[in-house]
Amino acid sequence: MTLAFALRATPGAYAVLLGAGASVASGVPAAWEIQQDLIERLAAAEEIGDPFAWYKRRFGHEATYDGLLDALTATTFERQALLKTFFEPDEQEREQGRKRPTAAHRAVARLAAAGLVRIVLTTNFDRLTETALREAGVEPTVVSHPDDITGLAPLHTVACLVVHLHGDYLNPTSMLNIPEELGAYTPQADKLLDHIFDNYGLIIAGWSAKYDPALRNALSRCTTRRFNTYWTDPRPLSDEAQDLLTRRSADYVQADADTFFGQVADAADALADSTHEHPVSVAIAVASAKRALAGAHLAIPLHDMLRREANHVAALPLRTSGPFDGIGDSKAIETEHGRRLRLLEAETERLLALVATTAYWGSENTDSWRLPDIGQLAQAPSASGLTALINLASAPGTMMVYAAGTAAVAAQRWHLLVRILTEPRIFNSYKGEHEPAAAHGPQSTVGLRDASERLHRQLLPVFTDHLALSETAYDDAWERFEYLRLLIQHSSGRGMEATYLRRTGSLGQYRVAPEAWLREGLEHHAEDHPLLRAGFLGGDLAELKAAKEAFDTAYSAMASRTM
Repeated sequence: MTLAFALRATPGAYAVLLGAGASVASGVPAAWEIQQDLIERLAAAEEIGDPFAWYKRRFGHEATYDGLLDALTATTFERQALLKTFFEPDEQEREQGRKRPTAAHRAVARLAAAGLVRIVLTTNFDRLTETALREAGVEPTVVSHPDDITGLAPLHTVACLVVHLHGDYLNPTSMLNIPEELGAYTPQADKLLDHIFDNYGLIIAGWSAKYDPALRNALSRCTTRRFNTYWTDPRPLSDEAQDLLTRRSADYVQADADTFFGQVADAADALADSTHEHPVSVAIAVASAKRALAGAHLAIPLHDMLRREANHVAALPLRTSGPFDGIGDSKAIETEHGRRLRLLEAETERLLALVATTAYWGSENTDSWRLPDIGQLAQAPSASGLTALINLASAPGTMMVYAAGTAAVAAQRWHLLVRILTEPRIFNSYKGEHEPAAAHGPQSTVGLRDASERLHRQLLPVFTDHLALSETAYDDAWERFEYLRLLIQHSSGRGMEATYLRRTGSLGQYRVAPEAWLREGLEHHAEDHPLLRAGFLGGDLAELKAAKEAFDTAYSAMASRTM
């Protein structure tokens, strides 16, 4: 929690250092294992005993990657093809989820996507960090060779930097592993590390410090302590690591990288959840909207404010790039789903307040502003992966439908309500056709049994604080909108879902509470009912009665079965 607070308070002030322990869970072999395998291939059928001792006896020097690759391959293409077998998954490994980013890599990517971490140092040859970052929607600047440092932009201008201190497998000449290679870095690398260790805090995971004297020396010669150092390892630290821990007055946490970074990322998210859009900020936005809507001229600033908020939500990485698979077991998926839902609720707070305000107080001139955004945000991404996470990406569209629809009912703006229920459309890939976004309720997009009740609670302050409705008036508007939306959903062939509505009647005769409101209105107004005049269900009284009867009957049967 201390680290999470620090990351939130000073975004980008900490760098991450990942050692071999951060990648071990992925199934990528350690550096010495790769060299051993290469030596054994070179020795072929000979009985060699200790591969490294055999190599030194045969060739008179320690094995290096360059030397091994030169002996085993003839071209650059062959070298890369050989190394890829160690770092990239084959078909079977892909099915097993091996050689993929670990939970630690994904948690670091979450921190980077949130702007909390911008520098990742790694002693590993693999590209699991870059893969996790890209899956989280972050494109890193990568340094894998000392020459890459020349011309590197000032660090404060780099959105995300990954530094392979010992090279990476796609550049074999950059790979360092033997003691002579790890004893000293190039001047360029030392200068970069001096700058990072002097100006940034440090989060170390999976690094023993035992075999990397050049990196140890870089840490030792930095005497400034602008920010803290955190060091996590599941086992007691080596003597070399303990010495550095003391020198840097670092905090040691006994945990593996997956657990540690996962908890840090969750804690940072929880802090974001606890600091939703400040109520004053939302109130100011709503006040500005009301003032614009009350003006004599078209509210251009309000249009731009709505568009900015919608674009911000649309561009969230969890909507655009996921990731939508490779999350882990069912418990990990459930945890990630909850984290993403809380983030969506926080990020849509101001947008929903503005949408409800313009729907309640707006006019035909402003009604068209929000409808395209509903369709955009309600469209699930075209991606493969876990259905629950893909559908969740479309939840902001559902939230907008309810904010606008409930406000339109509360203001009795029936033409707007009909437009909300019918105009924003999304493509259903299973049916191969477009259908109303409103036909997808909270349970469909959020994927929770209590999703409707949760959305009701989410929107309550929008209507009671910003539109000054009583809770009773809000409940009435919510239930009436939900009933009309369910008629659309049921008549479109999507059945029904769990919904937050009061129930009346008895076994075999159950009804939702707003059924009486619609029934009595139709009995009184008939074809002149304002909903029909606005074009609801084609403006056809017979069609509306038939849709109502079909839904009421289905609802009563479902409610009777669950009693």
